[in-house]
This record gives sequence, structure tokens and C-alpha cells, in this order.
Amino acid sequence: MPRLTRLVACLLATALTACSGRGEGEATRPAGGHGSAGSGKDRGRVILFGIDGADWSVIDPLVDGGRLPAFRKLKEEGATGVLMSLEPSASPALWTSVATGVGPDRHGIRGFVVPAPGAGTGGRAPAGDEGEEGAAATAKQGLRPVTSAMRRTPAFWNILPRFGLKAGVVGWLVTWPAEPVEGFIVSSYLPYIYNWSTGRPLKGTIVKGIPRQTYPEELIDEIDPLMVKPADLDEATLRRFYDPARAARLSREGRECIEGFRWSLACDETYRRIGLHLFERHPVDLFAIYFGGVDVASHRFWKFAYPEALRYGVGAEEAAILGRVIDEYYVYIDGLLGEYLERLAPEDTLVVVSDHGFRPVLLPGRPATSGHHRPEGIIALYGRAARRGHTIAHASLLDVLPTILAILGVPVSMDLEGRVLQDALDPRFALRHPVEFVEGYDLGEPAGGLEASDLDANVLERLRSLGYIN
Repeated sequence: MPRLTRLVACLLATALTACSGRGEGEATRPAGGHGSAGSGKDRGRVILFGIDGADWSVIDPLVDGGRLPAFRKLKEEGATGVLMSLEPSASPALWTSVATGVGPDRHGIRGFVVPAPGAGTGGRAPAGDEGEEGAAATAKQGLRPVTSAMRRTPAFWNILPRFGLKAGVVGWLVTWPAEPVEGFIVSSYLPYIYNWSTGRPLKGTIVKGIPRQTYPEELIDEIDPLMVKPADLDEATLRRFYDPARAARLSREGRECIEGFRWSLACDETYRRIGLHLFERHPVDLFAIYFGGVDVASHRFWKFAYPEALRYGVGAEEAAILGRVIDEYYVYIDGLLGEYLERLAPEDTLVVVSDHGFRPVLLPGRPATSGHHRPEGIIALYGRAARRGHTIAHASLLDVLPTILAILGVPVSMDLEGRVLQDALDPRFALRHPVEFVEGYDLGEPAGGLEASDLDANVLERLRSLGYIN
């Protein structure tokens, strides 16, 4: 948003505040968290539910077919719309933009990996819309995975404590090493975890023995019993998505797709269990959780679900075995979404976002990839602050954070690049809680700290022994 436009919005908000009868000192007072004084006390919590790669083009037919009751509830009783993405469309860049409210040029995260110090220019860190699959060709010696220490701007978990609020974060990309926060962080541990022989980076899980995966660090012991590995997935669970008994009939590419899918499902199930546990036992003002499985399933199974869109030569038997994986994964995610809808208090607001959508793509050199990013993602607001039965227009990924801050009663920095989605907010809520603005947050540099290079040979050996790297 241009600076002049933000200034006009600030002046309008100030005028609205004056009309509401609040004094100047009260209007600029930092918002308080639960149990503390301040204007944010009566606004409830925000639950930010991130679904990597979710697309209305898949959701809407499943809603119409009665298979996604949670999404139906959002569409009928909340505010929903298309959320336009950014470039580059690699997931680490996009989810960092959601968390910071600024684009990759400012926050500094553009892909999964960066050149290692002293590696020269022989390797290229993936950018553009290559996402998870784009890193496959570059995950070689001389590159290192991105870490939270490389982020150059504050995220919401850094901002909220400035205003007396707490944040809880589960599974968010580029959160390792976990930073000190008021609340908690369960990071997505990406570094050094590459997918077997293909070189694809995985979207992260919890790996016992790796330092700084949680904050506070002792939280790792509390959540350890909730972790799920691919081998823990029983046949009944897998049968929801495909028939394991028929998997041996698949081609090598089909079996490889299943291998990555099992990992992704185990990651999401891990964060599902951890998220519900922490949400109920460690209340915070903003609870954010990320699930990456829709993205992985869409990359790998699009050609089986929609073989006619690619003229890919998918056999009838493989399409019959794997053609329902994408739809069934949306059904699985809808169930997870429903678990938070059930736990939503009357004063709370649920915000659901995806970083991009999907389209078919033909990449002959990468046969395990058939779905590709498109810029149209999803956004939905449900609960106290949301406008009921409303279609959100012209929403951008950069608008998510300003809107959440406004709901929580946190002043919106004019340094942020997006805007508050006023049309998504219930008019009565917006009238009672006018948006406040500040010039900036003056938080200094992000904490950062431990770098990937600090992992010594013992830690790498532990990853090898667990089968995460060769």
C-alpha cells in the first residue's frame, strides 16, 4: 500500500475513533492480552489456520458434494474469497510474508535453500514458482537450508509481545531455530532433511535430538509422545487415501509419490496432535498452525486425479488407485479445521489462508510433479470479527497480518505492505474497534541465533541413524 494511502487511512481511523467517544490517550494505548488491561481484552483470540496450496477450485465441488462440512460453514457463515499470492511462490517465502506482512525483498526468505558460505556461485537457490519440487535440482553440496536467523524483519510472534499479547506457533515454515517469544513455538525443522534419493526437501517435522526446535526448549519433552513417523501410519489410515494392497502394481513414479505422501501425512498428523494439545493447555492470543500436505498431494497426484488435463499417459489402473488422494486429503484437512471450529469460543475469530492455489503442469524431466502453483489461494474469516456470508474482494497475501493485528487490537504499522481487509470484518465489530496505526514497531533485529552451520557431526549422524538423510 502506498505510504500516502496508509496516511489517509490513518487519518480516517483517527476520525472514527474521535466519533466513537474515546479519548486520544485511550485510542493509542497498547492492547492487552487475556487477563490484562487494555483495549484488546474483549476481542478474543485469533486462530490462524494455514493450508499450503489450498484452492477453491478443488474445495467448492467437494463442498457441493457434502464432503467438507467445515468449509461449508466458513462459506455460509463467514467471509471468504480468493487470496492472491506473490513471487517467488516457493512456500518458505510466502509463509514468511504472511508472518511478517512484507514481501521477500524485505524479509529476505526466497526459497528453501541458499548458497553456503564459501560455496561460490556453482549452485542456484530455487526461486520463482518452483516450490518444493524446484529445490530438487539444487539440493546439492554447496547449498544450505534457510533458517529463522536469515529473516530480516519481525514476524507476528515478535510484534505481539510489544503490546502485551502472546503468540503460539506450530509447524510454521522457517521457524527453526525457535526464537524466544511470549508464548511458544514448535518449529518446522527443515535443515538437512532431504527426501531419500530424489533430493527434495521435505516440509519439516520434529526430530528428537535437534537443538532449538521448540521454545521454550523443554517443550520438546511435552510433545514427544505426540510425534508421528511414516511407519506409524497404519493400513486403515492409509486406506482413506488409496488402497495400500494395490500399491505394488504402481510404476516407480507412482510408488515414489506414495513415499513422499506418507511422510507428508505423518508431518501433518504430528502437528495436528501437537496443535490441539497446546491450544487447549497453553492459551495464547494468536495461535497459528500450518499444514503442508495439500501442497504435497497436489504436486504429486494431480496427474492421477485429472489425467485428461495433462495428456500425461497415466494408466487407468494407476488413476484408479491414486486418483482420489487429493480429494481425500482435503477431506482430512476439513476434519482438522472442524476440530478448531468446535473449540472456537464466541469471542474468537478463525482465519484460514493458503499461500497459493494449483494448476496442472507437464514437466517431462520431473515425472513425479504434475500439479503446479497458481497465484489464486484462499482466505476465510469466521467468528466474532467476521462478516457473515460475505465475499472478500481484492485480498492479497500481504493483507493477512494487518487484518489479524486489527482484530487483536494491535496498532498496524505503516511499514507493513498490505492493508486491513475492512470488508471482511463485521461492521459492528469494526465500529467498536477502529483500527489504530503506528509509524513502526521499533523492535530491532530479529533474535535469530543458532545457524544451520552450528550443527555438528554428531547431530548429522543422528539424522542419518533415524533415516532422514543418507
